[in-house]
Amino acid sequence: MKAGIVLDAWKLPIFVRHLDQCGYRYGSVTGPTPGTHLLTVFTENVEALTRVVQAANDEAALTGEVACAAPH
Repeated sequence: MKAGIVLDAWKLPIFVRHLDQCGYRYGSVTGPTPGTHLLTVFTENVEALTRVVQAANDEAALTGEVACAAPH
């Protein structure tokens, strides 16, 4: 099965590291909007992949990266 994950480009190295550490096969292409990537991850265990994605997202949240530097 393939799972698609769209994420901000700055998060890509974090997600790739987590996926590599857990032995997932994946591909990456430019996402549907500027500044995004689409990861296509091959898995037979969606629950396990969900935990990996959550861990990567949690780590990204701790980096302090701000999506919008100032209120509009």
